[in-house]
Amino acid sequence: MKICFLAIGDELLNGRISEANGRFLASQVSALGLNLNYLMMVGDDEVEIVRAFDFLSQNSDALICTGGLGPTPDDLTTEVFAKFAGLDLEFHQEILEQIEARFKLRGMQMPLTNKKQALIPKGARIIPNNFGTAPGYEFEKDGKHWFFFPGVPSEFQQMAKEFLLPRLMELEGAKKSVKVKTLLVYGIPESGIAERLNKITFAPELKLAYLPEFPRIHLRLSVVLLDETRAEKIVSESAQMIKSALGEYVISEDDEPLERTVGNLLKTRGLRLATAESCTGGLVAKRLTDIPGSSDYFLGGFVTYANELKIRELGVSAELLKEKGAVCAEVAIAMAKGARERTGSDIAISTTGVAGPTGGTKDKPVGTVFMALADDKGIWSQRFQFLPISREAVRALSAETSLEIIRRRLLNLRMPGERKDGDKQF
Repeated sequence: MKICFLAIGDELLNGRISEANGRFLASQVSALGLNLNYLMMVGDDEVEIVRAFDFLSQNSDALICTGGLGPTPDDLTTEVFAKFAGLDLEFHQEILEQIEARFKLRGMQMPLTNKKQALIPKGARIIPNNFGTAPGYEFEKDGKHWFFFPGVPSEFQQMAKEFLLPRLMELEGAKKSVKVKTLLVYGIPESGIAERLNKITFAPELKLAYLPEFPRIHLRLSVVLLDETRAEKIVSESAQMIKSALGEYVISEDDEPLERTVGNLLKTRGLRLATAESCTGGLVAKRLTDIPGSSDYFLGGFVTYANELKIRELGVSAELLKEKGAVCAEVAIAMAKGARERTGSDIAISTTGVAGPTGGTKDKPVGTVFMALADDKGIWSQRFQFLPISREAVRALSAETSLEIIRRRLLNLRMPGERKDGDKQF
């Protein structure tokens, strides 16, 4: 079955909003062992939407469209599809009542323009939307299955999980067994991963996908077979071979983020963590507290951007800052020690550096970041020189590396800077 995706909306083409639904759908469809043949975007223009409909109808069996189902004049999707398919629009009182109830729940009166969302092509199957006002719908025409959903990612993704994905599997027909496992890798480049994995002979049924997501890489293993037991065996054995080949660079399985892995390690060991951040501006603490229940192991953090706060809150020496500057190993160490002492934490991690785009020098160019960790084993510190792709990139790499430093310390793995077999880490 050929599956195509079309995102509709001017905001996607002028750069104001990044298209997220296609990426989500591609990952979900791939995990089911299906193939997404086309990903397209088009603006709120009737002629262009019709051209996209015409192309996709000739090149797919299932067409999934998001966007353009809202109440405003530029929301054209339903009206244009009805014309394209030669259908009348049918008013659904029950949809209108659901929209009115949603507004009432928010203490608001529904604007009259929202009545437009109760118009659905005649003969279409309505797909409920429990998170917004625009319902979705499915229509079959000339053997093609058309699916229409709102463009808001949170709404589409929930509707896709509840209705679309099971429906696609139903249309696919064959009762295949799909087994998927994802390994999260960090600290080794994609080429380095490939060099190691090229030495392994995998089962021919295994599909291995490299999915870079800055600053980490996801390895997705998938097998689609009628024999569920064999599919499970291939995925499990292949994952073990990859973990043996990549060793310490495998962070976690099944898309578990690094911050959750670190949190689990802290929690199982009964340890508590504190952070002291300068160039990352609280990003490390933010990542840690993204995980529900992080208060079990994360005490808190200091964002000491200015030198006076480093002195006052963390006890960094004014003389040290004057002599060495804020970006140096000595200050990173003092920050980590100060955070540990002032919070009573078992472990403290610190960051100080030059995120850019300005502020760099010959000795400390943009991308220079010093990190330090303090625990009952002592003090560890290291200088990193990240590529100055952008300010956001330097900060993201710094936060990711900080979490990786904690993971390695807790697992007694070699720390950055400790080379083995010519490896180049981070």
